[in-house]
Amino acid sequence: EPGYAEPVEKERVVSQERMDVIHKESLCIMCGCCVSECNSMEADPDFLGPAALAKGMRFVGDARDEATVERLQEYSNPHGIWDCTRCYFCQERCPKGVDPRDAIAKLGAEAVRHGIDSDMGAKHAKWFVTSSKTTGSSIKEVKFAMGLLTHGKVPPPVPPHVAKDVGEARALYDLVKTQERAGAAGIVQGEKALSRLEFEDDGGERDPYGEGSFPKPLPVDRDGNE
Repeated sequence: EPGYAEPVEKERVVSQERMDVIHKESLCIMCGCCVSECNSMEADPDFLGPAALAKGMRFVGDARDEATVERLQEYSNPHGIWDCTRCYFCQERCPKGVDPRDAIAKLGAEAVRHGIDSDMGAKHAKWFVTSSKTTGSSIKEVKFAMGLLTHGKVPPPVPPHVAKDVGEARALYDLVKTQERAGAAGIVQGEKALSRLEFEDDGGERDPYGEGSFPKPLPVDRDGNE
């Protein structure tokens, strides 16, 4: 019509399943409560911070975004996602249920899924998964242990036994893998499963995306006034 420019492309319809990945991140109002409690920012003023990283996940998780890899590479640099101390104070302070630490975990999962894993934090996360599928302990460190012997240090005589219930960890890993829910989608799947269990335990009184997902009521005084 006159006065309106032709659209560059047609509207892209995104499935609900894909939008679920960034449901919580979309609730962020950039109030800064998480930033004020961040231990990583206190120790490193150059750390990107929980609010910025949660907003970053809002874009990375959007199926319409065309700069996912570039964003993940930027967030994986020093002062980025792998420098989070995992204190979870940001999640305690967030008034909207964004759960910034969970958003950072999603970014890490997505970075590893895209092969952006040169940081020591990413390597540690990958080894943790490998360990949970094998023995649950550092059985491959036998060579290192033998080196300790030559320096007069005595490691355990034999590698530790297989961790208890390691079979359950393997089954869970195989389940997620067969459902092709790598990266952030796998984390969201776990959140939904946990919320469903809590919902049933509480008699159906819990928000479907976890406590705090939706705006909380305003605080009231003793007389009931907002």
